[in-house]
Amino acid sequence: MNKNINKIQEALDNTEYWDAQLLDFKIQYLGDEARLYIQQYRPGYGETDYCYEITFLRCYKVAYDTDAGWLAYRGPSRYNNQVIAREYNIKDATSFGMLLGYAAQDIKVSEYNYFLNSYHIVVANMTIDIICQDIDIKLVPIAEQNFFWKHIQSKRVKFENWKPIIEE
Repeated sequence: MNKNINKIQEALDNTEYWDAQLLDFKIQYLGDEARLYIQQYRPGYGETDYCYEITFLRCYKVAYDTDAGWLAYRGPSRYNNQVIAREYNIKDATSFGMLLGYAAQDIKVSEYNYFLNSYHIVVANMTIDIICQDIDIKLVPIAEQNFFWKHIQSKRVKFENWKPIIEE
């Protein structure tokens, strides 16, 4: 009953997602579906007006962690300057262009059992683990998607001590 893992991995790899911009990650229908949106890039053209909508269907488990709980080292001494990696809200970061740090790095599929597959997704600022029955990958126009960052008004932002200061 389980689909061929190699074919699914090949379909994911054919999107050429490596270092492409992550546009959104949504969990819908009481956790039954998870959607990952990654901007399409074409050699010689760069960014396009399309993105890949990767839909994980009939999800058994969706888990993720973000850089909000990670620690980072800042300053001249890597030993004494351990700080929280991110101290701002993503919805605020998008208004000043920091969504650019969210690039897809790796997507691996493996068999969980005879009817479920496991997906391990690494993005620059988060990791996602999904176990589900099926996956759908399609190319969709960015303009037709309802991404959260499309509805945020732009603000002028300055940084102080690695934290954004929003000027109205």
